[in-house]
Amino acid sequence: MKINYFVIAYFIFLTPIFSQVIFEANFDSGNLQSVSTSDSINFTVRVNSDIVGRWFYFMMKNVKNKYVSVTIQNSDATRPMYSYDNKIWYRFTEIESPQRNVFRKTYSEDSVYVAYYVPYSVSQLIEKINSLGNNPFVKIDTIGFSEQNRPLMVLKLTDFTIPDSQKIFIWTHGRTHPSETPSSYHLDGMIDYFLSDDEIASFLRTKIVWLVLPFINPDGVFLGKSRVNANNIDLERSWNLSPEQTPKEVLFTKNYLQNILSRSRIHVALNMHSQVANYATFWIHTASSTSEYFYRKQLQFANLQSANSDFIKPSDYSYSNLQPYFPEGWMWANYGDQIMALTYETPYTKFSNGIWIDNSILNLFGKQTVYGIMEYLGLNHPKRFIIDNKDAIVSGNWNLSSSNSFWNYYGEDFLYILPNDFNQYVEWSSPQLIAGKYFVYAMWQDLATSATDAEYQIFSSNYFSRKKVNQQFNGGLWNLLDSLNLNESDQIKIRLLSKGNGTITADAIRIIYVGSISSNENEFFMPELILLHPNYPNPFNSSTLIRFNILNDSGSRQSKERVTLKIYDILGREIVTLKDDYLSAGSYEVEFNPLNLNQNLASGIYFAKLTFKQKSKVIKMVYLK
Repeated sequence: MKINYFVIAYFIFLTPIFSQVIFEANFDSGNLQSVSTSDSINFTVRVNSDIVGRWFYFMMKNVKNKYVSVTIQNSDATRPMYSYDNKIWYRFTEIESPQRNVFRKTYSEDSVYVAYYVPYSVSQLIEKINSLGNNPFVKIDTIGFSEQNRPLMVLKLTDFTIPDSQKIFIWTHGRTHPSETPSSYHLDGMIDYFLSDDEIASFLRTKIVWLVLPFINPDGVFLGKSRVNANNIDLERSWNLSPEQTPKEVLFTKNYLQNILSRSRIHVALNMHSQVANYATFWIHTASSTSEYFYRKQLQFANLQSANSDFIKPSDYSYSNLQPYFPEGWMWANYGDQIMALTYETPYTKFSNGIWIDNSILNLFGKQTVYGIMEYLGLNHPKRFIIDNKDAIVSGNWNLSSSNSFWNYYGEDFLYILPNDFNQYVEWSSPQLIAGKYFVYAMWQDLATSATDAEYQIFSSNYFSRKKVNQQFNGGLWNLLDSLNLNESDQIKIRLLSKGNGTITADAIRIIYVGSISSNENEFFMPELILLHPNYPNPFNSSTLIRFNILNDSGSRQSKERVTLKIYDILGREIVTLKDDYLSAGSYEVEFNPLNLNQNLASGIYFAKLTFKQKSKVIKMVYLK
């Protein structure tokens, strides 16, 4: 179905005529209040603010080859974004944006858009929904209308050939606060993977009904608000009001959810947000405001996200008392621990691992989020599955604990024992597996008395290894034990001995198929280890900036690996090595300037090749003298 939208208000600010620089915000999600200058070089901008002054999105015209410095008076932007075509966005460098709310640059095009972060407007959402209109795994429903009569559209994502009664329901809504555009790109990453041709995604569609309300506040997005709707109400704090007082957007959403919940249980509900802090986070609600059991389950959910992602870790979590006016508060008051309801926040700037976000990073983050949800729901695929302690063989007098005093374990309980007889063990067995390369992980509860030398044995018909681990650390997370090759169809067995210098805890094992033995690809373990972004500018006639990210694999976050970045001509001849160094995970920028080379490069096509751990990425660049 095709959807079209409404009339848009215009706000155009012209600086004194001799400066020839024009500021405009006459577009969906634009926000600009006033502009002033004393010298036609340095401009002071104010934006329309509501609860906070944050979001800005405007265009500057007549700026080609001009040095323009802008200070936003009432925002908190750190290295915001700019674009010449309103499609491809770049972050201002540290030199161009040396402090909050300031950016200064000489632009190469006549017009440039600037924004707090990459916009995700109402018109973009409509394009996204229209692109899904013929997808067999998507149905679109309008559940009500906003204060300004914009539709609240819910996407139902599932394999419709399987009855809903056989599936688990998930709910997600976003853009309560309009300025929080990274959350939309994070959500897009989740949706894109869930609808992909990947065989695990196809499997998940047979098991899950995923209901998504991408914009609960379309008016606020369209009007360029920061945190409120058209009536200047914060929808996030409106869920416990009487029907007469409740904003339309929340009222329609609650009615829809109540209708779903009258027929089916919603197991997971994610409230997608973004925050100013330089890390992603969950808002985990205290046991005193929920229950000890729910507090434990929240931490399990969050830990599975951390264990599946390069971009969030347990020290990033946030904690608060659950308030009744939040969506999670309404869900808790009405449905208790039946719904794992959490707020998930992405940053506008960078993650705690130092990697600056961009839309490709957020897309990958979304895919990893789906993996965490899959594991929380206990959904196993032959190429990605978990064996819990309840499915293991137990030999000896192991104790079973389901205490809510501990929370760093998988599922509903874990086993523990004091070292005694070496013939006492817990053994996990995989189903019959196809030939290929596999990674094997273990999860344990980290007690103060845990052994620092607990011994796991990993074996198949033609393989055996031992791995000693320190169970006082990394509880509740997936810890890589081993990688092994199955040359033919076989089982993998993992045995934990009652052997060590402290308490031994036995919880869960995860096994992931990496690929064929001859393949170097780690498609199911880590979708990407390196990200090479398009160079900017491109084409270029002097210098161009090449940006790339190094992501973590199963190793230490502080480990360094060799990285090379080389330039080749169209015949495959190496022109120059721009980077050959041992780098840790993070974001990097390298300048390529042909004029600095001792060779007269001709105009034409060149390639930048980034290599890391035998994996490479290549981009095409156009050099014009």
